[in-house]
Amino acid sequence: MSLETMLTEIDKLLAVRAIGLPGDLFIDVAAKVVAGWRARAAVESPSHLRTHPVALRVTLLAALLHEREREITDTLVELLISTVHRIGARAERKVTEQLVNAFKKVSGKENILFKLAEASLGTPEGTVRQVVFPAVSGGEATLRELVHEFKTRGPVYRRTVQTTLKASYTNHYRRGLIRLLDVLEFRSSNHTHRPVIEALALVAR
Repeated sequence: MSLETMLTEIDKLLAVRAIGLPGDLFIDVAAKVVAGWRARAAVESPSHLRTHPVALRVTLLAALLHEREREITDTLVELLISTVHRIGARAERKVTEQLVNAFKKVSGKENILFKLAEASLGTPEGTVRQVVFPAVSGGEATLRELVHEFKTRGPVYRRTVQTTLKASYTNHYRRGLIRLLDVLEFRSSNHTHRPVIEALALVAR
């Protein structure tokens, strides 16, 4: 799975489509029969194919192209799914590696909150360094770890992942994915999937 593979498969699909076979060419032929023609055309040499009568030769080649178009389309759909998952996984891994030291889980958060509240209410006129820090085991360092944990595990972490994901798409995969969305058409009669179909239409526009 790579950008080059995606571009190569797209070129194959465009080459097949350039022949201009009608989509319903074999609509009245059993799938097993078409598959048999495709298998025969795939193993015969070009010189052997040329010796057949025109009607047989064209039928075999049409069956080959018809089946190959479907196979290449399936491959491109798999590449699309795999690439999007790969971008996401790489973004997650990269950000996690950058912030791995920030994932120290601070235990007893409820107890810390109670002690902070109790100390603050007990000495409302005192300073944070005099009243709040001493109320927590580990003092200022524990509170810093608590804040750091929230930032890295919460919205800030997710935004960092999204930014990294976007950078990966923009810098490397954009060319392939844009071409891929140009050659594939997405449809769904399931109302649940409408937001995805509308999003793809927006990207296309």
